[in-house]
Amino acid sequence: MKSNYLRWMLVIYIVLGTLMGIIFSLVLNKFIPIPEQLFFFFMIASVFAGALLGIINYLVYFHFTKVFIRHVNQVLDSVRNGDLSARTKFRSGGIIGELNRNINKTLINLERSQNTILHDDLTGIPNSKALQQRFLNDEESGAGALLFIDVDEFKRINDTYGHVIGDEILKAIAAVLEEAVKGDGQVYRLSGDEFVILQKMQGGESAHELSARIHHAFHEPFHQNGHQIPVSISIGIGEFEFGQKDFISILDEADQAMYKEKYRRKWRIQS
Repeated sequence: MKSNYLRWMLVIYIVLGTLMGIIFSLVLNKFIPIPEQLFFFFMIASVFAGALLGIINYLVYFHFTKVFIRHVNQVLDSVRNGDLSARTKFRSGGIIGELNRNINKTLINLERSQNTILHDDLTGIPNSKALQQRFLNDEESGAGALLFIDVDEFKRINDTYGHVIGDEILKAIAAVLEEAVKGDGQVYRLSGDEFVILQKMQGGESAHELSARIHHAFHEPFHQNGHQIPVSISIGIGEFEFGQKDFISILDEADQAMYKEKYRRKWRIQS
């Protein structure tokens, strides 16, 4: 809030209070005649009281406005820090109340748009844009592992059972991955039949142990529309330190590791 604006508001409140004092003294004199020798002092007292009332009203307005602006700034700071669920909770009517409602409507629409942009339409899990944002977040630090997951011969599933069942299988795969991770990492759908798990290495389960647990989750076939559909996956692991490698390099390292595992598994089956 600019200081010249506050000064003008103070002037306006004082002027209005002074005018009210003058009008009050003139109107009151019509109903209750005041001796002429006292009328001047009465008007001065009325003007002083009106100006004082204007200053008091200004101070109330100033305090209310400052409290409102401070509250809105706190909400906006939360939004700038990535918390799009922040809302203004300032209860008021009139223009302030309308402004409060408009701010919240804007934040709700922004949160919905952000969720749409950062989540996969089919599976509902975070997408590649959300994954990239994790690596652009300066607050991320420490060791991490990126598991690149590819569904083996997914085209065959689509060709055999159709794209509708194929989409249902992708949604089921996303659900299995999220269940297998159980809070130890975040699952992302990269594109098509490719998924990524970002795991923070904090002294718990290693990336290879998580990979083995995920493979185990795919031992049983998927049941879809009366069909039993076996699904196998290949997983490549890229380990890194946040801030030391760029996202593309880490993703490419995990991708290459995934193709090496896929080749080794095919070679073992053929031999």
